[in-house]
Amino acid sequence: MEGSSSQEEKQIMDTWYASVQGQDSGDLDAEGKGQLEEKIWAGIQNGRHAKTQPVAAERRVGYRLYFKLATAASVILVLGFLYFFSDLKRPVNPLFQNLSSQELAALSKIENTRSSQRVIRLTDGSHITLEKGATLYYPKLFSGSSRKVYLEGNAFFNIASNPKKPFLVFSGDIVTKVLGTSFTVHKSDVSGNIEVAVLTGKVIVEKADSGNETFHAGAEGVYLTPNKKVIFVPESEEYITGIVDKPVFVQVPEPGAFIFEETSLSQVLEKLEKAYGVEIKLENTNISNCPVTADLSDESLYVKLEILNALLHTKSTVKDTTILMTGGTCTPFKANQS
Repeated sequence: MEGSSSQEEKQIMDTWYASVQGQDSGDLDAEGKGQLEEKIWAGIQNGRHAKTQPVAAERRVGYRLYFKLATAASVILVLGFLYFFSDLKRPVNPLFQNLSSQELAALSKIENTRSSQRVIRLTDGSHITLEKGATLYYPKLFSGSSRKVYLEGNAFFNIASNPKKPFLVFSGDIVTKVLGTSFTVHKSDVSGNIEVAVLTGKVIVEKADSGNETFHAGAEGVYLTPNKKVIFVPESEEYITGIVDKPVFVQVPEPGAFIFEETSLSQVLEKLEKAYGVEIKLENTNISNCPVTADLSDESLYVKLEILNALLHTKSTVKDTTILMTGGTCTPFKANQS
């Protein structure tokens, strides 16, 4: 390309081009590719002897040059053939099973090779926090009726709201559809199970091969609200719903909202449900009017429940997306919390 090649180098290249002129390896079968390979080798060998007889010294120098160039060309050709055939046999990443080659080529790729988290900001205003080892595939500009990205590994998503253009996250066997929300996607390296946990907003999780761009849960899908999560088990194609490990306030309570003085248990649970967006049921309705005196202001939801369990001799368990309190008796004393 720079015009710096010698006459000998030009001759070798001309011979090689002549040997493959008019051939399209993409349309050949295995036998045809073998014939083409033999023709290329023959062209190289013939090219080595195509030059007229030089003087003895020049002949030896030219021969050594031809030999080096032919050897280099041979290595390149062999590697090229190996790559071509191995590429045909390379399995397609199931993450991109519904993408055309043009769509795949248009995606940008970012891999977090750091030992800490990496924040990616998208053109629509969304930002994604990639965990160590995670990879994100995304278009530089979102076009069409939706915003699609593809995730390998674990990440936290904070999605800019756009009701007219839902945001779709493809991860493993599932697709998570949102309008504007924050959530995490985590895939277990051991089991392969995929967990989606919602922090704010609303999310739909369903199988990637059956998901569409409309924002509604299909026959096989799960609708999640804040502080809810779902675990998808690929082997059984089962959805296991639950409550996130660290529920946050869905509605910020007023100062002193969780300081109770002889307050009935039913009122306490009602405030907890409203603040965290979760349902709390009493199996023993006889304790619904039991008085509760406690300061639960600085505690997490689960610690709040443990304090109530200690006061009322109840037990709390999570059943799907509901907290069930069982057992219990009213206590005649007050529990003072500092």
